[in-house]
Amino acid sequence: MSDSVTTNDISDKPIKVNKWETNAVKNALDDACKKFFKETLNYTEDYTLMDRRLYISFIACLFSLFALIYDWFNPFPKSRSVLILCVISYFILMGILTIYMQFIERGIFFSGKLVDKTGIDPVSRCTISSKLKKYDDNYFLTWEHNDKRGKAAGSFISSVGNYFDENGVLCYDRFTSALKKTYDPARVYAHKVQ
Repeated sequence: MSDSVTTNDISDKPIKVNKWETNAVKNALDDACKKFFKETLNYTEDYTLMDRRLYISFIACLFSLFALIYDWFNPFPKSRSVLILCVISYFILMGILTIYMQFIERGIFFSGKLVDKTGIDPVSRCTISSKLKKYDDNYFLTWEHNDKRGKAAGSFISSVGNYFDENGVLCYDRFTSALKKTYDPARVYAHKVQ
């Protein structure tokens, strides 16, 4: 018998994507950034932005479900006004959801907080968003770091070719070192200014 233990940990496997598919490349870089902030910098993910989106969607589904059930018990001519009200409410909520995703979420894929276990430092919050246009190799990453001592923001633009090899495998160390070079100095500078 062998003493080796096999694990199915996905985080240890190299990330391989089709390097010509923009969405796959962007998602791989976003996941690597998320992993860096969670595992290396010890941030815990804050799901508030996504929860709000789910609440809006859930309420819209409740209107749809109510319309369905009401129409089941009171066939169409009787349920006309209720159906109209539910359909209008559903489309208004979908409009609110679209506005929320466009102007409040703004492409944010990670929102996290760092709590000092000793209680000396204040809670730090960080939000990260990214953009990668179709048929473009420039990956644009923006982050904001907030705590009571100061606010720091930064961004970097880099070619995705710097972080993927010829086979489409993500070079995680290269990406995290580039991320660390922009994140650490800006955060330290923000603390010195205060």
